Order: sequence, then C-alpha cells, then structure tokens
Amino acid sequence: MSYCPQADKIVDYCQGRLTTKEREDLERHMESCELCQRELQIERSIESELSAEFDPGFIENKVKVRLQLWNAQDTRSFWLYAFRMAVYGLTAAVVGFALIPKLVRFLLGFSPDLSRCVQGTAGLLNSLGPGTAFIAILGVCYIAVFIASMYSLAQIRR
Repeated sequence: MSYCPQADKIVDYCQGRLTTKEREDLERHMESCELCQRELQIERSIESELSAEFDPGFIENKVKVRLQLWNAQDTRSFWLYAFRMAVYGLTAAVVGFALIPKLVRFLLGFSPDLSRCVQGTAGLLNSLGPGTAFIAILGVCYIAVFIASMYSLAQIRR
C-alpha cells in the first residue's frame, strides 16, 4: 500500500491537535501500519530540525551588522559627517596650496609661477564685486564639499 488515509493526521498528532480518542485510534493504527510509522519518523525529524537553534553564518552576520548600522544612523550623524567632510576639504586645500609648490620645487628643481593664476583669479573676483565674489567662492566650496560628501557616502554604503 503506497498511501494511507490516516497519514494525513500525523502532522496534527505531532502538534497535539487531535482529540484523545483520535490520538488513541491513530496510535493503534500506527502499530500495524509501516507507512504511518515512516511518516511519523519523518515528521519528528523535520520537527527536530526546525526546532534546532539557528547559528547564523557569514551572510546573516553581514546583514545583521548592516541593520544595526542603519538603525544607529540619525540626523546628527549626517551633520557631523558633513562638518567632518568640510574640515577635510579645508585641510586638503591648505595642505595642497602649501605643500604642492614645495613638492614641485623639490622634485623638478624650480618653483612654479602661480602668480599669474592668482592674479587672473583676483582680477575675475574684483570684476564681480565683493558680495558676488564671496557668494561665488562660497558656492564653489559648497559644491566641492557636497561632491566629496556624496562620494564618501557612496563608498560607505558599498
């Protein structure tokens, strides 16, 4: 016999959903039915596998860490991050203007003439007027910090 109608009740039997009479009838039936005995063994092995403690692996740990980071973020962290990026940008500009000419002079043996570039920029800013020049400089700095911040956020999210 490849199918027993009583086998449909084995899941309910294992989960304790049968009445006392139904359970006793099924237990009597299982004493003589090999198919139901096998079904009971399979159901019990499935239950033991499902009730085993879950041990997360690499992927699960990575997802858990990302969820913890996502939950830990708030608006303060964004503003602190933006401030930190602005400080990094300002530091890079100062270091660049101070060290790059010295590095070029050391490596190439001559000092680059930055005076024409500075004079051209100063002339452009003078023609704009003091208020417009300030806004232009502020806008360029804002765009640079914004681009650096977006790039850094993209790198962090990867």
